[in-house]
Amino acid sequence: MDVVDVFVNSDLAGPIADEAVRIGAKAVWFQLGVIDEEAYDRTRAAGLDMVMNHCPAIEIPRLG
Repeated sequence: MDVVDVFVNSDLAGPIADEAVRIGAKAVWFQLGVIDEEAYDRTRAAGLDMVMNHCPAIEIPRLG
């Protein structure tokens, strides 16, 4: 698995990010409005790329 896309209430996002680390994902993407600073820090510390509070449908076209 490459990217785990998280589109849930922020209160539920941390455990999903932790599971992404456990299964060996390469990145975690928290959708627009999903914010968990501690989960962000844990995920980055585990070596995964991490995006928080952004929508891929908005960001990917913008990046080309």
